[in-house]
Amino acid sequence: MVATYFLVLSFGVLASIFINFGTGQTAVVELRQAAHQPQAQLKIAAQVLSLRFWAFCLAIFVCSSLPFLVNKGIYYLCAIPLLMSEWINPQYFLIATYKIKQYSILNLIIRLLVFLLIYLYKSNNEIVAIALGSAGMGVLLLHILYLPSAFLKKIAPYLPNYTQTKQFIKAQSLVLGNGLTVHLQQSLFLFSLPNFVSPVFLSAYGLIDKLISSGRMLVNAYSAAVMPHAAGVHQQSKVHWIQLKKQQNKILTAICLVAAIIIYFFPEQILMVLLWGKKNTDAQFFHQASLLLKLISPVPLLIALNVLNVTELLLEKKYLAYFIAGILVLFVASLFILFIRLGLPISLAGYYPVLMEGSCLLIYFLILKGIKSGNR
Repeated sequence: MVATYFLVLSFGVLASIFINFGTGQTAVVELRQAAHQPQAQLKIAAQVLSLRFWAFCLAIFVCSSLPFLVNKGIYYLCAIPLLMSEWINPQYFLIATYKIKQYSILNLIIRLLVFLLIYLYKSNNEIVAIALGSAGMGVLLLHILYLPSAFLKKIAPYLPNYTQTKQFIKAQSLVLGNGLTVHLQQSLFLFSLPNFVSPVFLSAYGLIDKLISSGRMLVNAYSAAVMPHAAGVHQQSKVHWIQLKKQQNKILTAICLVAAIIIYFFPEQILMVLLWGKKNTDAQFFHQASLLLKLISPVPLLIALNVLNVTELLLEKKYLAYFIAGILVLFVASLFILFIRLGLPISLAGYYPVLMEGSCLLIYFLILKGIKSGNR
């Protein structure tokens, strides 16, 4: 059941990335650049809602088909509230208008309540459905609360027609492509693991994969908070942007180094908190998860060092380079999976997250260096 939870969750995240269609990144920049143009902002909101609608319809179709196609596919229906919440996700608007504080507090409260609900029903036979459904419904209700301010502000006259929507889809597809490839390199490995590892390793890796995703979300949230200011600074001067980037990289490095030290030296304590102190419930699982947690300790730092490289590509509107970077990362992931299948020691599977995040950092650095060299 644990493996089912992580597989459905991975699908939900992948589908959410598809529904978002890269608007969570590009719309922030566009809104900041149109800060004093109310009509332009309404037009951007209309474009975002329209783009996401078509992606949302396709994602719902796929999600509704999975119960007939895969084992325990009925659980994938629990992801529907999460998909609906992503369609009306207001974060891009709240970040761009510096109104994210209240949303973040409410989001934290909802997640804590969901966490409490899962704890109360931890022994229930349908805990997977409860965990997935409650998390999705909580976020959906939060996004409905912000629906009027983010989308329903007289945007009807600005909704694009079919031809315009196709143009927007084409423009955003490169950004979407990168988002999908980044998640696919995680999902492909997770989905391929059952073919050559034990159920214990799979469950332990699923937990670690979830922790990495949570860590990436925190780093991306920090980046999103900086994005509106970064967009303004980047418009003023590239020199100022470089200074800001160096400053933020120092802050992120310090925070993530502390996190890496804690993860490496105190893996058992961290797991005790995450598993409600159930160390003796499954000693083999606990031991395997502890080993994997130590192996991925550098991952938050690698993610943090790369997040502003991603921001720079978006600010420069180098969407093709952004897409190519994602493809290269996916290629590295595919090679590693292939080598595992061909006989690479399975003990190396635990190093996969470090390998991928290290590859991301190197690939984005080289692409940015190449762009800067070409502009000279």
